[in-house]
Amino acid sequence: MPAGVWDANINLLDAVDDGTSFTADTVGQTTPLDVVAQVEIGSRLNEVVDRHDLFVTVRNLSQNAVKASTTVGGVIAPQVNTPRTVSLVASFSPPAAGWGNDGDVLEAIASYKVLAGVNTDYSTARSQLVIVVVTS
Repeated sequence: MPAGVWDANINLLDAVDDGTSFTADTVGQTTPLDVVAQVEIGSRLNEVVDRHDLFVTVRNLSQNAVKASTTVGGVIAPQVNTPRTVSLVASFSPPAAGWGNDGDVLEAIASYKVLAGVNTDYSTARSQLVIVVVTS
């Protein structure tokens, strides 16, 4: 759904194979993982925008544990009377102990914050589920 003129949205949050745009159904226990967010800032909000930040966490649902988190984004320049659509990529290396055990389920969750003068807007999203695969 497109953002309203004073809104900012995460339109899509997708866990993908490292360095690609291909949706990850599985991830190796020690394999890097990327999370791609398609974000949109409405045209009026985009006229006064100062910065945007995407806060991304990868959690292991099977173990009820946060495995990694990061923030991407930063300062951006306003654009006159046009919506802004951007792909933001958060790259994750697996933690020292790996993503989890064979068959564990991972999920990426994100919040998106846009600052525009006195205006602030937020959005949240969840990715599809990804299964940890341990190969011998």
